[in-house]
Amino acid sequence: MIQRLADRIWLVEGGKGGRYPYAHSLYVKDGGGVLIDCGSDLQDILRLKKEEGLAAVVMTHYHEDHFLFLHMLPDVDVWSSEADASALESFETLLDRYGVAGSEWEYFFRTLLAEKFSFAARRVARRIADGERLHFGRTEAVAVVAPGHTPGHLCLHFPSEGILFLGDYDLTAFGPWYGDKPGSIETFRRSARLLAEIGAPVNVVSHEEAVHRGDIGPKIAAYLSCIDRREDALRDFLRRPRSRQEIIARRILYGEGHAGPWFDYGEWALLSKHLEGMLARGDAARQGDRYAARA
Repeated sequence: MIQRLADRIWLVEGGKGGRYPYAHSLYVKDGGGVLIDCGSDLQDILRLKKEEGLAAVVMTHYHEDHFLFLHMLPDVDVWSSEADASALESFETLLDRYGVAGSEWEYFFRTLLAEKFSFAARRVARRIADGERLHFGRTEAVAVVAPGHTPGHLCLHFPSEGILFLGDYDLTAFGPWYGDKPGSIETFRRSARLLAEIGAPVNVVSHEEAVHRGDIGPKIAAYLSCIDRREDALRDFLRRPRSRQEIIARRILYGEGHAGPWFDYGEWALLSKHLEGMLARGDAARQGDRYAARA
C-alpha cells in the first residue's frame, strides 16, 4: 500500500505491517524517482519504477530486510553513507559487520543472506556524508548519519515537507538493535536523542507503525528504556556465574519458544555488548569461561 505523506514524498508500506523481514520505504516522486530502502513491497516498487520512474535507491544501511528486493533492480543506482557502502559492495565485509565471520553462525548467515535475501554485491554510485544536502529534482533532503545501529546508518530529513525518515531507529516495543560487530549502545543512545531533537512534525520509521506525528521525545525515551531493562535482566541472571551458552539459552531478549541459530545469534550479539560494558565498568567479572555480576 502506498500513502502520500506530501505531494512528492510517498510511504511504501512493507509487508506484514512492516514487520521483519520487511521494512517500510519512502518514494520521492522527483529527480527521476528515488526509493529509500527496498524491503517494503516488491509489486509496489516495480509498479512505481514502471509508472513513475526510478533513478536511484538510497540505502539507509546494509541490513537484509532493507536490501530484500535490491537484486530486482540491477539497473538502478545505489546510494548509501560512506561508512556503510563497503558492506553493500562485498559479501565478506557484510558478514564481518554482522560479526559472524569465523563464528559458529557463519554458514547459517551465508546461506540465509545469499538464498533467502538474495544478496548481490552492488557498486555504490554515490557515498553520502553527514549533513550533505541531497537534491532530488526540486525536493531537498538533508543527510543525517546516525551511527550505533550500523556505523553509517543514514536518516533523511526533508525540512520543507517537515518529514524525517528515521529508518531502524524504529520505536518498536522490542527495542533497539546495536548487535552488529561495530554496534555501540552509547552511540545508539546519542543518535536516537539527536533524531528526536530535530523536531520534525512527521517522523517515519522502518518497522511496524510507520508514521509518528509531533514530538517523538517521549517515544524515544521509552524506546531507549528497553536497553536498561535488558541490562537489568542480564545482571539478575548473572547473580551466579553463567557461561556464554547459558546466557544465550536463557532467551532474555526473545523469550521461550524461539529456537535456532537466528535467535542464538541475536541474544549473544546484543547481550555481549552489555557484558562488555559491565566488564569495563567493573559491574561484572569473568571467572574462567563464566561471567558473574558484582554486588
